[in-house]
Amino acid sequence: MSRCSRCGAEVSSDSMYCSECGNTLLKLCYHCGSKIPLSAKFCSNCGTRYEKFEPRYDFKIPLPVEEGNVLTDMRDMQRYNTVKIGNQVWLAENFRFKTADSFIYSANENLLEIYGRLYTWESAKKCAPPGWHLATRKDFNELGLYCKSLNLKGRVGTMLKSTSDVWKTDGVFGPGVPGTDDVGFAAKPFGGRTSAGVFNYLGSFAYFWCAEEQNEERAYYRHLSYFSGAFQELSSKKDCAFSVRLVKDQ
Repeated sequence: MSRCSRCGAEVSSDSMYCSECGNTLLKLCYHCGSKIPLSAKFCSNCGTRYEKFEPRYDFKIPLPVEEGNVLTDMRDMQRYNTVKIGNQVWLAENFRFKTADSFIYSANENLLEIYGRLYTWESAKKCAPPGWHLATRKDFNELGLYCKSLNLKGRVGTMLKSTSDVWKTDGVFGPGVPGTDDVGFAAKPFGGRTSAGVFNYLGSFAYFWCAEEQNEERAYYRHLSYFSGAFQELSSKKDCAFSVRLVKDQ
């Protein structure tokens, strides 16, 4: 085991990236300078043996590739649809990059592609590739104001919810309010994971972390529900796990 120079987390010798912060983990051949995985036994470029490699942990995270409305995260080659909403560029789906303290709902791999992963707040703050960031309160406020400026009939939450049938149409809180997805945000009800490790509310609610904390124990998030057109800002314990939407840096 080694430690990442950026965040100090322990990393295994066969890892290419730190699962905590995404930092690239490589060795540097002292002879030719080639970058190679920590687990390599020799340099594939010049043949120098493993014992003479010097560990290096300070290489930059690879830049994502943007082609049209598709973003490719070069750390794991995951591809995401993006959408321009007003002056902002958002991911049009939930983030899926695997980090420490991120989870797939009930460990059901079939849900990963549709809903993404759930992150604790600390993990959510560090998961974005270069050029992108976890949505801030200001980002969400700007998104809401743009939706209102369109002067459509629905409330902001209704405009952000996807039109897919993954949202419940009825439940204990009343009948469903269908989404209209007017700006391409396509929010889906992934629910969340409590601080006790319980997954809940799949199909009913969507929770999106904000980058700001409320205090030492709690952080802000945005909330959508199946029975309402509201897009509320609330707060929760930081060790709960919610969805992540990234915004492109300006």
